[in-house]
Amino acid sequence: MAQHDSKEFFIKPEDYRKALNSEEDFFIQFQQFTQNVDSQIIKIIHRFLEHYDMLFHKDTIISIIKELINNAIKANLKRLYFESAGLNINDSSSYRQGMETFKDEVFQSHESKIITSLQGSKYMVRVSFSSKNESLSISVINNNPILESEMNKIKSRVTKAYKYQDISEAFIDVLDDSEGAGLGLIMALMLLKNSGFPQNVFTISRNDTLTSVNLCIPYNVMTPDIHFKVTEEILKEIEDIPALPDNIKEIRMLIKDPESAIKEIAKSISRDPGLTASIMKLANSAGYVTMKRLETIDEAVKIIGIKGINTLLIATGVQKVVETRYKRYESVWNDSYKRAFYAQLITKRINESSKLGDQVYLSALLADIGKIVMLSLKSEVIDTIKKINGFKGMLDSTLIEEISLGISHSSLGALICKKWNFNESLIKTIELHHRPHRAEDEYRNLIYTVYLADIMVEIENNKFRFELADEEVLDFFKLNDKKKFEEYHLSLKEIYSTKKNF
Repeated sequence: MAQHDSKEFFIKPEDYRKALNSEEDFFIQFQQFTQNVDSQIIKIIHRFLEHYDMLFHKDTIISIIKELINNAIKANLKRLYFESAGLNINDSSSYRQGMETFKDEVFQSHESKIITSLQGSKYMVRVSFSSKNESLSISVINNNPILESEMNKIKSRVTKAYKYQDISEAFIDVLDDSEGAGLGLIMALMLLKNSGFPQNVFTISRNDTLTSVNLCIPYNVMTPDIHFKVTEEILKEIEDIPALPDNIKEIRMLIKDPESAIKEIAKSISRDPGLTASIMKLANSAGYVTMKRLETIDEAVKIIGIKGINTLLIATGVQKVVETRYKRYESVWNDSYKRAFYAQLITKRINESSKLGDQVYLSALLADIGKIVMLSLKSEVIDTIKKINGFKGMLDSTLIEEISLGISHSSLGALICKKWNFNESLIKTIELHHRPHRAEDEYRNLIYTVYLADIMVEIENNKFRFELADEEVLDFFKLNDKKKFEEYHLSLKEIYSTKKNF
């Protein structure tokens, strides 16, 4: 089997990212759930869900898989304990005898020989990943068969978890003093339920040598009729989004005309005081990189250039749509301005500022336009889905919307940009700014730049961490060393802060 760069685990095929891109199955195998294994599991699940545009399920899936891994490790420790004590785990009286001391001797002991001896023993845990039949499959497998009585206990807990209304009910009902394993599984299953998944996505099976617990994540958890209604609702909202204002379209047409003089363009913009004020506000905002404060539209056109003015026209037009139709969600723009500013500076790191500058600004600024529209969908259909699914304890409103709709905000943003007839590079960047590994060669620099700017903003919002960053993107920018990444991120923050107070 292919050896990865750690003795604590191995992955097969070794390059799981390549396997994922070619739709091949892959797995990670280990004996102890160390910190390195934990980090690798999180990274793999993140990439796996990211690939299929299902990152909105990440927290739920990670919590459940980690609980299943802990249970598999515990099952292996139990086998080792019974073997070391000379007890037959399949004999009911020996089982009762062993379980009376198992928990204290293995988990309460300061230096448990059983835990130490697990590494190098015959017992393994394997987490496998595959995609088939319109669903993603993650299986946690350990190489010892679960007992019939334990199997029945787990199946009972699965059923109960889908009936509980509150976790306090589980405390009373399923605490298991001998193993202490019941409550964690119940909580994981309740999280699954509260994320809208039906009970049948969780299955457990065994044979003479293995126990396998499988999580089957459908691409869409909704029934076909509800999915049709939701799709209809999304399309209706997109259709109802206003087009960019006529005055902006007219000036953009003037910009496209190679015969147009800079003075003529500036004069045309100046005829609309509101538009002039909006462009000047954006040009001098913290989100746009300029060397000095601009005072007039003539100066702005000369210094920013035709491409820059065209970019600001689009940004101004989109902002006007948001202000009129989605005013409640203007706060999302604060992160957008910062992301756009970071992205412009990042282009200089790869000597692409002249080529990507204006395009990267617009792509980064509009990356979350789908989030704004998504949060505005408040129809009876969407509200009904939320009530059916529950979503108890979930505070991230964007996450709830994404799970409800079965579409990510980035995919929705791409649909909106198509409606506005934006160019393909802008559409692709918005669609893939959370999935940079799927970028085609011609858009790679643009998508990688927006992705890097976005994760920096997300890190500042405590919604992301360096360890989950796409390794190919970090390699591309020569930022795969955490210290270098943090130093560079800090330098961008300081420049932005200076600009913001300018």
